[in-house]
Amino acid sequence: MKTERVFFQSPWLAYGFRPFFLLAAVYAPLALIPWVGALLQQFTLPMAMMPLAWHGHEMLFGFASAALVGFLLTSIPSWAGVRPIDGKVLAAFVICWLLGRVTIWLSASLPGPLVAVLNIAFPLFILFWAAPALLTKGGRRHLSIGLVLLAFVLVQGAFYLSWLWPGLPLPAPLVLLNTAVNILLVLIALTASRIVRVIATVAKKEAGEAGPPRLTPAREHLAVTALIFFVAADLLAPGHPVTGWIALAAAAAQADRLSEWPWGKAMGKLYMLLLTTAYLWMVVGLILVGISGLVDGLPGYAGRHALSAGAAGTAILAVFCIAGLRHTGRPLNLPGVIWPALAALFLTALLRTLIPIWRPEIYLLAGVGLPFVLWLTAYFLYLIGYARFLVSARADGLAG
Repeated sequence: MKTERVFFQSPWLAYGFRPFFLLAAVYAPLALIPWVGALLQQFTLPMAMMPLAWHGHEMLFGFASAALVGFLLTSIPSWAGVRPIDGKVLAAFVICWLLGRVTIWLSASLPGPLVAVLNIAFPLFILFWAAPALLTKGGRRHLSIGLVLLAFVLVQGAFYLSWLWPGLPLPAPLVLLNTAVNILLVLIALTASRIVRVIATVAKKEAGEAGPPRLTPAREHLAVTALIFFVAADLLAPGHPVTGWIALAAAAAQADRLSEWPWGKAMGKLYMLLLTTAYLWMVVGLILVGISGLVDGLPGYAGRHALSAGAAGTAILAVFCIAGLRHTGRPLNLPGVIWPALAALFLTALLRTLIPIWRPEIYLLAGVGLPFVLWLTAYFLYLIGYARFLVSARADGLAG
C-alpha cells in the first residue's frame, strides 16, 4: 500500500501535462515506425486498416491527442478555477490512452468495433470532464476550446464509422483525417490568442522593447473564422476550386494576424520563434492547399504535411516547451537543445512538403527516411531537455 501511495503521489502524476507531454514525445517517432517500415519495404505490421489511414490515425488520435489532452488538463483548471486532475484519476486517463495504442497496434487480431470503442473512450472521458468545467462562470470565456474539442471527437468517431462500415454516407477516412488536422489548426489559432499575449510581453521585456504587444481582437477573430470556413469547405468539397479560394483567404487572414506579432528583437527569443514558425507553416500549408484546388500543377496532397508536420508538429513542440517551464515553476529559458530540435522539425516539414512534389524520384530517401530521422531527433532532443522537468517536483516548491 505504501508503494502504491508513493506512485500515485509522484510528481509525474501531479498535473495533466506531465505524463501526456512525456508520452506524446516518446510516441511521436514510435508511431511512424510501421508506416516508414512499410514504405521502405523493410517490414510490414499487420493492420486492420489501410497503412496510410493507420499512420494518420496514430499521428492524430495517438500522438497529437495526447499532446492536446495534456494541454487541456493543464489549462482548463486554470481558466475555470476548478481542481486539476491528478493521482489515480490522471493515471486512469493515461491507462485509457495506452489501451487505445495497444489495440491499434494489434488491430489486425482484434474485432474492429472493440478497437474503435477503446480508442474513442479516451477523448470522450476528457470531453465529459471538460464540459462541466467550461460551463462554469470562469470557464464560459473559453467555451470555444470545448467546442473545438467536441468537433475533434466527432470527427474521430466518424472516422471509425467510415472505416468499419464503408457503405455509410460519410466522407472517406483520409478526408476525415485531413479534417482532424484542420480542426487542430483552429485550436492553434484559438490558443495563440492566449499564449502570444503572455509570451510576447515577456519577450519584448527581455529584448528591451517598450510596451506590451498590440494585438487586435478583430484580426484574431477573423483568422479563426476563416479557418472554420476552411474546415467546413475542405470536409464537404476537398480539392474544389471554391475550397481553394477559401484556403487562400484563410492563409491571408493568418498572415494578417502575424503582422501584429513582435517582429523586432523579441522574435529572437526561442519560445516566440517556435510559435511563430508553427504559424508560418500554417500560412504556407494553406497557400499550397489553395493553389492545388485552383490549378492542375500541384497534387491534392500539396501542403498537407506543411499543415500537419509543420504547423501542428511545431505548435505542439512550442506548447511542450513553454508549458513545460511555466508549469514546473521555471523561467522561460528554454534548454539549448531546443534550437536544433526546432531546426530538425523545420527540415522535416520542408522535406515532407517539397520532395513529393518536385523530386518524387528520391521520395523514399529524402521524403520518408530522412524526415523520419529528423522528426525522431526533434522529439528526442525535447526529451533530453525536458524529461527531468516533467518527472520531478516544481522548482519553486509549489504543488502541481
